[in-house]
Amino acid sequence: MTDPNPYEIRQYEPADRDAFLDLFADVLGGRMGEDWFEWKYERNPYVDYVPIMVAQRGDELVGARAFFPLSLAAGDDEFSAFQPCDSMVRPEHQRQGVFTRLTERAIDRYDDADVFFNFPNHRSLPGNLKLGWQVVSDRETFYRLQNPTAWLSRLAPVEPVVRSLASGYVSIRDRLADSSDAIELSRYDHVPASLLATLASSETISPFHVVRDETFYEWRFANPHWTYRTIVTTRGKAPVAAVVYGRRDRTNGPTTVRIADVLPLAEGTSSARRARLAALLDAVVRENRDADVIAAPGSVIPQSVLRARGFHSDQRAPLKWVTSSSTHVSRPAGEPPLDWTRSGRRLTDDSNWRLAFCEADSG
Repeated sequence: MTDPNPYEIRQYEPADRDAFLDLFADVLGGRMGEDWFEWKYERNPYVDYVPIMVAQRGDELVGARAFFPLSLAAGDDEFSAFQPCDSMVRPEHQRQGVFTRLTERAIDRYDDADVFFNFPNHRSLPGNLKLGWQVVSDRETFYRLQNPTAWLSRLAPVEPVVRSLASGYVSIRDRLADSSDAIELSRYDHVPASLLATLASSETISPFHVVRDETFYEWRFANPHWTYRTIVTTRGKAPVAAVVYGRRDRTNGPTTVRIADVLPLAEGTSSARRARLAALLDAVVRENRDADVIAAPGSVIPQSVLRARGFHSDQRAPLKWVTSSSTHVSRPAGEPPLDWTRSGRRLTDDSNWRLAFCEADSG
């Protein structure tokens, strides 16, 4: 007789690391390396264990459901948030209920979580909804394409023409944008955790957001696959605004820059805030003119500032035709019936969230 449940679903063990990395390479693509695994899972400061459930059949690791724990806050209240990431099942074992069993076991096992939230693409969204997650909003990203041929391989035959047109377009946008040279900037070839944590603590954020303290900054931006820089605007000697951006140079893919964090995080429309963010964005662009694409979160930088500097939304044509956008979803921890509010704020209300890029799992 055939075993109706041939898969063992269990907590990750240290001896599984090599098999997990092999599974990642085979299913998701790319060899991530032990240093990446150590940073992301073994040195995560918000849990004292590796938050991964694995599926094993015989001697083979065939699936995994990993999580990216963070500390979430709303006003003065803090919560433990787990973000599903690096979910994978070998193709020959898909449609056997492995993904569902991994997720259900994780919800039971990780009872120290208060909230789950993540950003699935259109392929993985149905599986999340089936297991109790609900949609918060579409996650809008703005891209400045400086070399579209590196991002869209089918344009390669006309690379010189396309590159010239893209370069001309962004140059025009830069000339038309308001000058911000009068704003004083300080630059760091790293992430100054204490400075940024102090700046972040100067404001109270009512919507759900990741706690930006020294612990967060020291760990989150130690990802070995990215190089991070920080740019700060000052008033006198006091920092008043900052951005952290990450850059990843690939030999067989586009050179990507992501504006990972923005401070102040609180929403505001003052002319001073807009001018400072414009100056910071200008500085990122100037330092990365050789990058193929620069990505920015559309939720924490005024969209008019982004558009003025040649950034386009992935929710509008033409980018919506060629990008794979993601959806912000969330789920309270625990078993039904679920309480969908935390601190009196509903988890599925987009206005109750304030997110940049640093909250998201990063490869």
